[in-house]
Amino acid sequence: MDFAIVTPWVYKEEINAFLSNWNISEVPPWLVLQCDENREGCGVTKNKGVAEAMRRGADVVVILDGDCYPSAEATTLEQLAELHIAALEPQPVEMFATVTDPPSRGTPYFETTIPMPVAASMGFWRRVGDYCAPRQLTYGALHPMNFHTAPIFGRYFPLCGMNLAFRPAKWLPWCSFIDVPRFDDIWMGWLWQRHAYTCGWCFNLNGPLVTHSRQSNVWKNLADEATYLESNESLWIDIATHESDKYADLVSLLPIKRGTS
Repeated sequence: MDFAIVTPWVYKEEINAFLSNWNISEVPPWLVLQCDENREGCGVTKNKGVAEAMRRGADVVVILDGDCYPSAEATTLEQLAELHIAALEPQPVEMFATVTDPPSRGTPYFETTIPMPVAASMGFWRRVGDYCAPRQLTYGALHPMNFHTAPIFGRYFPLCGMNLAFRPAKWLPWCSFIDVPRFDDIWMGWLWQRHAYTCGWCFNLNGPLVTHSRQSNVWKNLADEATYLESNESLWIDIATHESDKYADLVSLLPIKRGTS
């Protein structure tokens, strides 16, 4: 099987709405609907879904949240997967800085990019932005976002696990979501970015767009985020500057002891 789409869910009405919006009447074998029946959390549920997708023989795994619906760019789940797979192909990454205007002596005329393999394809979202609780309270969930839709290398960014594709056989354990509310994908992303950049791989932020239909409860999000907001400010620096590139060493920097699942 070339790909699998993993969708975590808790409530029956949520997954029914997901299937209805994507016009799925019969669940295909490449669609892994992973139920969080024991309320273990988003990160744990997604990791279980990835493991099941690999068990079914998937090469590429697409993570798609249950509140993410079709867009003009991706009208079917098959098309979404195809666009993600294409975005996982090597990408030209801008690596040469022009520091004067007009360009000074020695500035190349054409060769300013380096082709790089892609660790993950991340797609953005329309309608409801992926805001933290304080910014949702400040701006409102429907405040529009602009997106940096280009490959990125060497710089750290908040990787979002709502609409994400990767090859798990290549990247485990780096692509394992962290078992902590609201930071499960963010902290996974920083660990993964450190390792991928060391290996010469980029992340492609030009995956297919989806329609994000809702924002989760802002007050619960605020309570979950408050525990780690201060640590989150500098955690990416600790990861980026740590002397070791080993997963066990880097994951030990996280301000939790539950690790991954």
